[in-house]
Amino acid sequence: MLNIQAGSCVRYYAKHSSCTKCEHICPTKAIKTQEGGIAINQSECIDCGACLGICPTEALALREFDVNSFFFDFLKSKEQVISCKSNFVCLAALSLDHLIALGAVKEVVLDIGHCKECDIAPSCFAQIEHNIDEANYVLEAIECKPIEAKEVAKVADEKANRREFFTLFTLKGALKTKQDFEKRLASLEDQKISVEQIAKIREKSIPNRRKLLYTILQKIDKPSSYRYLENEHLSFTSDKEIDSSCDNCSLCYRICPTQALDSDARGAKILFDPFLCVRCHLCHDVCEKDSIKLAQFYDTKEFFEPSVKILAQFTITRCEDCGNPFSYFGGEKLCPRCKIEDEEAKRLWGIG
Repeated sequence: MLNIQAGSCVRYYAKHSSCTKCEHICPTKAIKTQEGGIAINQSECIDCGACLGICPTEALALREFDVNSFFFDFLKSKEQVISCKSNFVCLAALSLDHLIALGAVKEVVLDIGHCKECDIAPSCFAQIEHNIDEANYVLEAIECKPIEAKEVAKVADEKANRREFFTLFTLKGALKTKQDFEKRLASLEDQKISVEQIAKIREKSIPNRRKLLYTILQKIDKPSSYRYLENEHLSFTSDKEIDSSCDNCSLCYRICPTQALDSDARGAKILFDPFLCVRCHLCHDVCEKDSIKLAQFYDTKEFFEPSVKILAQFTITRCEDCGNPFSYFGGEKLCPRCKIEDEEAKRLWGIG
């Protein structure tokens, strides 16, 4: 069963969110994005886990399988092969954070011998290939061995059956299972957000897999030199810039789910920590002036020595009318709200 943590999903953060990643990759169209959230048709879900790997904020989870737990078990084991036929769900469930962290400390082989013939390949295989390429792009830059992807010899039946629920991870198995539930109506997740979930949105949290990646990178040797990666080739993080059109409306850092974007106590600076960015695109979606841009390059130094940079800086003064602080750009010292009220009053009195 697929669970959604509304307090982490960017669709619940803002109705302007353009994120449709989980819906796009779902092979059975069990996930539908909508304004203010997502709907999950549990009777259509086949527990492949592809949506887990692509969700930027780790908002989705399988009840029967936890990828982070698998990571630690695999890391401690002598196994090198990750395969949907022996020890894992669909390989698309492995996020870039997981792949990079694994590749940084262990020789890993991804068994893709079954992927092309798999029933869910049209939705998932391209993402698997993309993830492998991007992970190796990063691993090469930080001087780690690449992840190998190849067809692995057929796994013994007794090992392949170590988890009974893996029989659900093909469309054929799903169709067979669904025959027992023909009389059930399609159930959708309740879209109402509880007070507790709203509180989680306000708390802001870093996905566990990003914490895991950070921990791994702190344990390995730093590369002999840091390199610049092209931002356009990264999908799990980014570096950003803010141009002069920004009016410090504060939406971007108030809505950032991981606090990668933040501000100082006075609201005079917009700060950014590239390593905390999960590339959910939410800051771009809510910026009315389109002031936030992707920087051309990402410095791999951020993986090992994360830093907070100043993207924009403003002069803060107090409004002569209401006394509240605001970003001052010259002219009358009136905050935007008082300025609008002043203009409306002038039009009402006919002195505009």
